[in-house]
Amino acid sequence: MMRFLRLNEVKERVGLGRTSIYKLVNENNFPKPVHVLGRNVAWIDSEIDEWMMQRIADERGDAVPNINY
Repeated sequence: MMRFLRLNEVKERVGLGRTSIYKLVNENNFPKPVHVLGRNVAWIDSEIDEWMMQRIADERGDAVPNINY
């Protein structure tokens, strides 16, 4: 099931602050948020999961783990 995550949820999930997240977004190194209503933005949870799995794979030099929820 796809779910939108607000910034506070993304911060908690990835362990980064607002400034770091937006810096990575601007560098195309983090999933971009989508506009959900007016000025409100959110991230797609599966894209955040994929980004986290890729960080693990990059760090360990492994293939991206396949985790089924």
